[in-house]
Amino acid sequence: MIVYAIRKVIGALAVLLVLSALVFMAGRALTPGDPAHLIAGPKASPETIENIRHALHLDQPVLQQYLTWLGNALRGDFGTSPFSGQANRDVILQQAPVSFELALMGLLIAIVIGIPAGVYAATRARSARVWFVRLPLLIAFAFPAFVSGAFALYIATHYFTNLYSPSYIPMSDGLIANLQTTLMPALAVGVPTAPLIMQMTRSSMLEVLSAPYTSTARTNGIAEWRVTYVYGLRAALPPVLTLIGMIFGLLVGGLFIVEQIFSLPGLGRGILDSIELRDFTQVTGQALVLAAAFILGNLVVDLVLPLIDRRIART
Repeated sequence: MIVYAIRKVIGALAVLLVLSALVFMAGRALTPGDPAHLIAGPKASPETIENIRHALHLDQPVLQQYLTWLGNALRGDFGTSPFSGQANRDVILQQAPVSFELALMGLLIAIVIGIPAGVYAATRARSARVWFVRLPLLIAFAFPAFVSGAFALYIATHYFTNLYSPSYIPMSDGLIANLQTTLMPALAVGVPTAPLIMQMTRSSMLEVLSAPYTSTARTNGIAEWRVTYVYGLRAALPPVLTLIGMIFGLLVGGLFIVEQIFSLPGLGRGILDSIELRDFTQVTGQALVLAAAFILGNLVVDLVLPLIDRRIART
């Protein structure tokens, strides 16, 4: 188990290192031509442009620029925005908790809805009543994020005005006040995501419930609820958890539409602002945090899976 965990952590760090190089190059690609000219403006003198190039290490080879940036990033220094003058680390520390909280809440809502719905759909696969559960979720999945977000905002501002706050309130200022800000956006994210978990749970449960060892358990007189929820669900969870880990990373990186609709100061909205300004120093750090969130979600799942199925650690 220890060797398995070490191998997974090393693999995650290697992937993050490769992604950091790709993110760095992509951040530079946001500013065609010389970024120093864009920052300095069209009327700047050559001396001013050269000073900016030197301050941003743009006068160095690209590989040297990346190694310098990586060394600073490992110390938690993502540079300073040449437009706002703020330290990028401070900006990310303000934005990341908003996106992570919203992604976790949305994922929790999707799990609470998706797994029970998937189990119900698998255990009543031949019943027409199962479509009363599956069909609404599949319809919700068909709507794009801007539609579900706009619908949730309409519901919040017209019917739940006492339970919804349009200005973001951090959790440090109170849990209830924070929920007034984040619950409706989390529902706009979580409900359309639930069908993915439902379908994976249903597919995995159908495979497990038709396996020979499940039939043997029934033959031995074990109660049906125990076969379904103790043995069947546990055996069906590994692929579901793998999907959940991927969904978490995708949610963190794909919240910009919902954050824009609800005016939440998260990473997704922050990246859109950085791209609009062509602030490559800030967007590089923001994108790296998103990549790290995706890798972290999958790493946590990889470390949890052996606790459910001991055979995984031996592979």
